[in-house]
Amino acid sequence: MKKLYSLLLTLIICAATNASEVAQVTAIEAASLDSQQEKVEIGQWNFAVGLGYGRRTNPLYDGKDTPLYLLPSISYYGEQVFFDDGVLGYSYDITPNLSLSAITQLNAHAANFSRWHPSNFFVAQTNLSAREDNFSQSLDVVSPATDEEIAKMPVAISELADRDWTLDAGLQLNYFGDSNWMLQLNLLHDVLNVYNGLNGQMRLEKSWRIKNIPALSLKLFGTLDWHSQKLANYYYGIGERDTQLVASHYSAKSGVNRTLGFSANYHLSSNWRAALSYRLTNLDASIKDSPMVRENHSDTLFVGAVYHF
Repeated sequence: MKKLYSLLLTLIICAATNASEVAQVTAIEAASLDSQQEKVEIGQWNFAVGLGYGRRTNPLYDGKDTPLYLLPSISYYGEQVFFDDGVLGYSYDITPNLSLSAITQLNAHAANFSRWHPSNFFVAQTNLSAREDNFSQSLDVVSPATDEEIAKMPVAISELADRDWTLDAGLQLNYFGDSNWMLQLNLLHDVLNVYNGLNGQMRLEKSWRIKNIPALSLKLFGTLDWHSQKLANYYYGIGERDTQLVASHYSAKSGVNRTLGFSANYHLSSNWRAALSYRLTNLDASIKDSPMVRENHSDTLFVGAVYHF
């Protein structure tokens, strides 16, 4: 039952478009199923699935990249209550262009540590993690070395204690400007007290519909994802829960991850559209300096087709 519950949570996070990207994320946004230029039908459930090829890289030592072949999407927008690919919220319109929402969603940082990713069940693994890096075989059995040398040894996540999943909840402010641009701000807290900290995001996105090619829509976006010291240290710090070897301990601090991305969609029919998307996230220095982190960035690529039921 516990494994089934973990799998269901994984399927939700795989579909989440608004999750923070260390892990983040999730890549259904790679298919970019919705556009600011398209109206959402109130009171109806919307189902879609993306089919194609893609991958999301895992920046951790021994972390497995996620192949993306099948991307589900589920959304519902009522007068005030909405569900959008893993984000559940209650929205209040302050003005026609400004809305305030109370939202809850899965924290995405645990995705890099998850052993129950959908790729384990639907497609073959494409593990592109560093196979030539020499990381410690065990944090508790180390060859004679100085504390400085031990502190610099790469650490595989298989050697670490489990990092649990959790739910974040808080407030989100959306401003929809003219010419199809949007500014989004949110501040969320861990409601299950797993890391017992905060995270927030500022997102700016702009959409275009090409006049000479009306079937083509484009989107460019950038995000600043802030995480508190408690969040960073829970997921990327190394402490007594991982090893009694003090020289291997690492304390992560608060910081900001930065993401840039784009997506393009070409409407083939009322049900089908071709989709291309890419996003690149640069990790904050406090995260990338952790002994468990192999790369200073993570990226997501997807190309394929989306079918709307």
